[in-house]
Amino acid sequence: NGTGCALRGSSERMENAAKRRLAANARERRRMQGLNTAFDRLRKVVPQWGQDKKLSKYETLQMALSYIMALTRILAEAERFSSEREWLGLHCEHFHGDSYHHYPAQKPTADSDPYAHRVFSYHPEHFQIAN
Repeated sequence: NGTGCALRGSSERMENAAKRRLAANARERRRMQGLNTAFDRLRKVVPQWGQDKKLSKYETLQMALSYIMALTRILAEAERFSSEREWLGLHCEHFHGDSYHHYPAQKPTADSDPYAHRVFSYHPEHFQIAN
């Protein structure tokens, strides 16, 4: 009967190992489903610029990085202006000049604004502010 006990113990160990493996597989499946859901959510908020196919995970991460960097540059440019009026003036300067007065802009130094040379390719001397 000693052989029967040994076989029963071995069988129980195999069953336990199989149960642990099934549980580990289920945990991994849930983890991957969560990761895929997160990528799908990220794809919805990252601009795709007209691509018809679904972005790969790598492409999604690259696009997210580019998008975050672009938004960071926009925020850095916005911080260069001390008031909302100046910020609006910068973006409204293409309107008709009769309804604006000139505001001499302060040009930041390279030390005070590390993004100045990267954000926009032009640096106007005067911005027009709406009256």
